Amino acid sequence: MDESGDGRLTETLLLLDRARRGDDGARESLFQRLRPRLVLWIASRLSAELRASTDPEDLAQEVLLAAHRGLDRLDGEGGPAFYGWFFRIAENRIRDQVDYFRAKKRQVVARAEDPPTSPSMALERDETLARMREAIGRLPDDYRDVLRLLRFEERGVAETARLLGRSEGAVRILHLRALRALRREMLTH
Repeated sequence: MDESGDGRLTETLLLLDRARRGDDGARESLFQRLRPRLVLWIASRLSAELRASTDPEDLAQEVLLAAHRGLDRLDGEGGPAFYGWFFRIAENRIRDQVDYFRAKKRQVVARAEDPPTSPSMALERDETLARMREAIGRLPDDYRDVLRLLRFEERGVAETARLLGRSEGAVRILHLRALRALRREMLTH
């Protein structure tokens, strides 16, 4: 990860420490800082079918609310414990959404329902974030996986290599190709 990534991580961990000691401003700043990354992470994890019916912004809002409520119960110290806990909440929320839509498909629909609305859907979306989310959705799975692990979850190359079953060199090359593909998608759509 580059030096700016290390600086972001350090600042995030400082906010986390202050938030766990009861600083409400730090708690708010921590979750605001994580929100864009979380939205992109969620978008990278959704299947095409789920992306068509689920707004990553809405899921991110639910994850942030759950994390806000549960931060005082977080076990462990430091970044790995926090990020593991935080992204487990997100993964569980995605799983809940998948279960919900599977159950909904099995139900007989008596009439067409109005699409659900939420406060986040009513707000104007940040155009760049939306374009990036769509671009990530168009990437092949292996590109989305490497971006999710290295950029959104801030895992190291060695851990990412282990999780993807590839060599560290292969992960670095895959990461560069994923970034190039993402850039092409952003420029062409």
